[in-house]
Amino acid sequence: MKEIKFDPSNAEIIAQMRSIPTMAHLPDELLAEVVRMSKIRKYEKDEIIILEGSSDPWIYFMVHGELEVNHQGIPVHRLNRFGDMFGEMGLIDGGPRSATVKARTPSLCLALDASLFNRMEESNRVALKNAFNQTIAENMAERLREANKRVAESAPWPPVRLAR
Repeated sequence: MKEIKFDPSNAEIIAQMRSIPTMAHLPDELLAEVVRMSKIRKYEKDEIIILEGSSDPWIYFMVHGELEVNHQGIPVHRLNRFGDMFGEMGLIDGGPRSATVKARTPSLCLALDASLFNRMEESNRVALKNAFNQTIAENMAERLREANKRVAESAPWPPVRLAR
């Protein structure tokens, strides 16, 4: 992994960050603070970004490439859209990573150190968490629909009653 730290005073970086849907409506001051907590990380094909069972404070946003999400070695999701958020479940409950995320192609991700949230002014922390919570809720709904579809496709419905 190669890592690049941002310059929070760079107006071009602020404008690019605003193109990420989660960041689109944040005030400039708050967005600059997010930039200070962020890095761009470049991953090579097959490089692990998140390891299932590990713990760390990072939340990621897809910039470019294609990532695969595996749970217990089984592929469960792919990420390839600009702005896709991942690694957010640890932000919600502080638990260990529930899946492994690896690069299927060379990929760029925005990595945000969520441990720095506690150092933010309270109003900024609340505004940022609100923006993230909206994205997290949308992601969870999309993933639940996807899981429901997979379950429905793999199991007969209505349930078959076995004769005794």
